Amino acid sequence: MPSSPLRALIVEDSEDDTLLLVKQLREGGFVPEYTRVETAETMRQRLEQGAWDIVFADFTMPRFDAFDALNLLHASGLDLPFIIVSGTIGEDRAVQAMKAGAHDYIMKSNTARLLPAVERELREAQVRLERRQAQERVQYLAYYDPLTDLPNRTLFADRLQQAVLIGRREKQCFALLVMDLDRFKDVNDTLGHHAGDQALQQAAMRIKTCMRESDTVARMGGDEFAILLPTTSHPDGATVVARKILATFKKPLQIGDRNFDIGASLGIAVFPEHGNETDILMRAADAAMYEAKRTQSGFKVYSPDLGRKFETA
Repeated sequence: MPSSPLRALIVEDSEDDTLLLVKQLREGGFVPEYTRVETAETMRQRLEQGAWDIVFADFTMPRFDAFDALNLLHASGLDLPFIIVSGTIGEDRAVQAMKAGAHDYIMKSNTARLLPAVERELREAQVRLERRQAQERVQYLAYYDPLTDLPNRTLFADRLQQAVLIGRREKQCFALLVMDLDRFKDVNDTLGHHAGDQALQQAAMRIKTCMRESDTVARMGGDEFAILLPTTSHPDGATVVARKILATFKKPLQIGDRNFDIGASLGIAVFPEHGNETDILMRAADAAMYEAKRTQSGFKVYSPDLGRKFETA
């Protein structure tokens, strides 16, 4: 019979009963690593410090009972199987414990159900974990780019909208940068899309090194990025960031054994000087970025002349 590791937290005031439980687990093919606790404070500490697979609890102890243990487990936020193993629990109290969140109860005088209950609850805990992970993945993909781990267009639009609302209410300025990689197509044409993905990942990492914790950098799609600087109130501050980003791209990207000289073009717009709506700001930053790319100047701050050029293009 294959052995299965089992990290067990045992809430029990009897060392003999604990050893008997561990013996039964071993005989059932488990390899238990266990800690016995008999007070609320010790259990709280162990839940915080350890990684557990299951909790076993006696129903009644002098200073602590299964309901207290259940409350501590729920307060910890951990989703662990909780099985009562007791010699004093009656049917009514057992029902109350199940309603409170216990997964099963086993009488110490009849432990034939112990191993099947443990195996069942471990399987169900794994199913719950996989379901949560799937839900978290769906939530993640709704707001983040899986290639670069940056916020995606949806999340960036929300943060930009929040910045606009705060800017109007608090009469604060902020800066928006739109960035496009230069010569990125060379990577795809030379080594294929997998290499292009690696280039995008490296580019994202370089951009992030120039950001403060309050800033947001997002991948908008393809080789286009957007940067929100919520505490930058003047174009000069945004140009400092743009220069930092451009400086990080002076060193070629290394893909496999090849080096690629990938540059960047950035457009800068400031709220509310260049627009007081999200779509107007994005268009202004886009127009400045295209001008920077056309003139190969690295970055450009939006101006009304660019707006007129954009509208007539």
